[in-house]
Amino acid sequence: MTLGERIDNVITNPSDGLLRHFFDRDGPFAGATFDELGDNARYEIGPSDLVAVSLLDVRYEPRAVRAILERDAVELSEMLSEVPAEVDLWEAEDRDLEAALALHEALDSYAGVGETKASKLLARKRPRLIPVIDSVVRRGLPLGSNPAKELRAALAVESRREAIESLRPANLSSLITTLRLLDAAVWMRYSRSRNANRARASVGL
Repeated sequence: MTLGERIDNVITNPSDGLLRHFFDRDGPFAGATFDELGDNARYEIGPSDLVAVSLLDVRYEPRAVRAILERDAVELSEMLSEVPAEVDLWEAEDRDLEAALALHEALDSYAGVGETKASKLLARKRPRLIPVIDSVVRRGLPLGSNPAKELRAALAVESRREAIESLRPANLSSLITTLRLLDAAVWMRYSRSRNANRARASVGL
């Protein structure tokens, strides 16, 4: 099954019900709080960003926190400014993804960070452009060594993006991007957490 076909499978009903669970403010999931928490300054990584990322079940070690928020803050801010904030993944040019990759590699170099934590922080800062890549997403989607480019190609299909958007719960903040909806749908389908299992059971999966 190709990546596009797997995405099509993930976003079929009852994924709309799963996303209602995920974005329920009274529920146990990160939901929109990941995107909405704090001021999320466009060109700076701040404490609220690290708190937001912790809602996705990861934790930055003290050494990494000090490096990101203090020692290397100016350099990281400069690198972040090179990553466009108003470009969707499927419209991104290679240079946009290369700038994001450079920042990803810088974050990855800190103690205890790695691909998952770096991608979650970048997804918080550039939600239109950067996908979350973790073990759940890799279990659900056939991704290789360059997931951003692979997802860019799969999401170039307009009807696929429209199908993802059709899952958007009523009254959900416009801060929640199409890419974030897909991430949530994949996570709710393939997470082995107790809460995700309960949500799937409630919609007949």
